[in-house]
Amino acid sequence: MRRLVLIAACLVTAASACRTTQPPGTENQMPIDAVGPEPVQSVPSETAGPAEPITAPPEDGGTP
Repeated sequence: MRRLVLIAACLVTAASACRTTQPPGTENQMPIDAVGPEPVQSVPSETAGPAEPITAPPEDGGTP
């Protein structure tokens, strides 16, 4: 008997948890920001970074 009451309580809880909380008629509304497809972005064929190796002056450890 206890199992039957527990199963019934779980079914009632699950049925009420699956209901939507949105007001009626919201499924027919249009989105606010319906702007269309996004623009296509092209990627350059060159690799990123400098065109030649960076040559920095050699460090001398801070001595003048």
